[in-house]
Amino acid sequence: MGLTVYYDWKTKTDLPDARRLIAKFRALALKLPFDDVTEIYEQDPPDGKSAFQMYESPFQQGGLHLPRKRADGEEEIVHVPPLHALFFYVRVEGSESAAIGLASHPQVVVHHEDIIERRKDGSESGRHIGQGDPIEFPTRRRGYYSWHSFCKTQYAGNPKLGGEPNFLKAHLSLIELLDQIKEAGLKVRIRDDSKYAKHRDVDRLLSSLRDWDAIVARFVGKFSDALGGDAGAMIAPIKERPDFEHLEAKGIGVLRRIAARQRRRKKDSS
Repeated sequence: MGLTVYYDWKTKTDLPDARRLIAKFRALALKLPFDDVTEIYEQDPPDGKSAFQMYESPFQQGGLHLPRKRADGEEEIVHVPPLHALFFYVRVEGSESAAIGLASHPQVVVHHEDIIERRKDGSESGRHIGQGDPIEFPTRRRGYYSWHSFCKTQYAGNPKLGGEPNFLKAHLSLIELLDQIKEAGLKVRIRDDSKYAKHRDVDRLLSSLRDWDAIVARFVGKFSDALGGDAGAMIAPIKERPDFEHLEAKGIGVLRRIAARQRRRKKDSS
């Protein structure tokens, strides 16, 4: 939970061009004020020869989760493993590392449908993920390299790490890199919890950050109270802030304001 940027892209390209593109993306990142830009990693090169640092972790990078509409009209998610991936990470202190990459995927995967239990009125009462019959799912990724990832930038705003200026460095640098990847010719989609990617208003971005800080502090405070004597076992970055209690108190007002706005929208739409 927290202010996060979600992003994805795809491009129709081949292996040599994918390697050229990822090198270009890293060169762009190096010109931005990130605290750290890693080397490029290559996972499962199809020609057996890695052009970059070989990635040998058992945890694969570059997988996709694509929506599938079932015959009954319900939607479920299909995991599509990568065939080949090229990627690197960028980071500003306090923010999550953002993975930037390209991955190829199989044309078709075998997917096991979910088993859905229903009540007498037809509503869903339970779902057993991947426990049903196998079906072939076309990924529509033939000839494409694509990527999907996300990065929580909110905690770069911790006053101990430089506060709001440090958050702006993290958030704006990531959005700028995504913009430049789009300018390189890729079809890029961005979903930004602060909506900054659409409005590009720094004051609105900071207002959203302050609301998110208050909301997260309120939820963490509530859970800590519920845990009682075990509260110390709860780990949350927001608790490390020196103004945590102030944010927790502020969260009540923010949540009330959001609830009132939702009620107005519901009333206006009825």
